[in-house]
Amino acid sequence: MAEAKELIASAIARAQANLHEAVSALEKIPTIDATSVAFAAHALNNCLTVIEGTVESILVHLANNSDAELLLGIEAVQHATQLMGRTLSQLMSASVTSETKMCFEVVDLSLLVQRACNYYQRASQRKTIRIMVEVANDVPPVRTDRVAAAAVLDNLLSNAVKFSEPGKQILVQVRHDKGRVVCSLRDEGPGLSQEDQARLFQRGVRLTPKPTGGEFSTGFGLAVAKELVEKLGGEIWCESVLGQGCCFSFLLPAYQKPPSTVEPVG
Repeated sequence: MAEAKELIASAIARAQANLHEAVSALEKIPTIDATSVAFAAHALNNCLTVIEGTVESILVHLANNSDAELLLGIEAVQHATQLMGRTLSQLMSASVTSETKMCFEVVDLSLLVQRACNYYQRASQRKTIRIMVEVANDVPPVRTDRVAAAAVLDNLLSNAVKFSEPGKQILVQVRHDKGRVVCSLRDEGPGLSQEDQARLFQRGVRLTPKPTGGEFSTGFGLAVAKELVEKLGGEIWCESVLGQGCCFSFLLPAYQKPPSTVEPVG
């Protein structure tokens, strides 16, 4: 019993650390507009993922507990978290509009990718999915909106985990290609048919593959990711063979350092 309590305390401590990080990100959103609502919804959705994972861990360690009222209360928290997740998914899908304003800055995309993968590696533990990251040596920073780029990463990683069977792998690669930085996410999921590929990135379209762990899907996430990438001056695409997984990639312009001005002599 003592060991179970220690495991639960450890899970809660990890959840608290992740929640603190998510709340810190929320505090950086300067104003309340359509864009802010979408990004705040993404951050809050991450909070709920942490809570849901912690609740599942607690339920596992209390499986032999005879206190029916306690178990019922924890299951109620789990159900409420799932309902809130669905509401946030709908909010994220509906909030990105043509009025979106970007705040461009120099961003280390490789670091952003590594942090996102670290988060999803923890979030995917219940499905025993392994996330691997490969970053080339010559990757320059990009000029982009940090929060928008993070939202795109969040969507693609979430989908890769959502549609992968337990025990599979996800490979995330970052490389430099002719003045652009390319990020690719390759999974071992069911892949997409030609018909599904033709409908990719359309709002409200649910594709044939189904989430493997009972996760909720709105059919809007990829459309939002495409809109954001294009507003950042980039591109997004998918390569897939049915039965052989998917590789989603997006590229962003590399940061070009302005030429130094030299004062004329004399």
